[in-house]
Amino acid sequence: MRDWMPALRPVTILGDDGRPIPFGERWGAAGPPDDAYSRVTHPERYAQLHEVADALLAHLLATYECEAVEDRELRAEDRELRAVVVRAAPGTWPLRLSWTAFPGALAEVGDDVPAGGPICGCDACDETLERAVDALVVPVLDLAAGRGRGLAWPERP
Repeated sequence: MRDWMPALRPVTILGDDGRPIPFGERWGAAGPPDDAYSRVTHPERYAQLHEVADALLAHLLATYECEAVEDRELRAEDRELRAVVVRAAPGTWPLRLSWTAFPGALAEVGDDVPAGGPICGCDACDETLERAVDALVVPVLDLAAGRGRGLAWPERP
């Protein structure tokens, strides 16, 4: 249960035909058109990821014996607006969490490719906000719990 996470507000974006765009189910069995792979429309539907990242950081700091330090070396290639490094006890994996201008949020959890959302954001991928939230939150909580990453972060008493 994620009682620490803000409730996601419904995002309704109207298409050219005046009807809501059904993100996550637009293409059906035929799949997306070829030009959808090079097109990104309505990235604003991911704006709530910044709020989720804020809440996730607050949750980690309240739940685990860890500290967060602002990372002043923002990565231009990721269009980062802010980044923090979260460290727990020695021997545990650290976390780097960043807020991007896309808008989106990335989490480095020890893999070569950061976790986060949206994974892509192009029209062909048709990713929903909920899927993007899970792509950010699940790997971070798994890291803190020690699932697949060695030692769990110690919890606050």
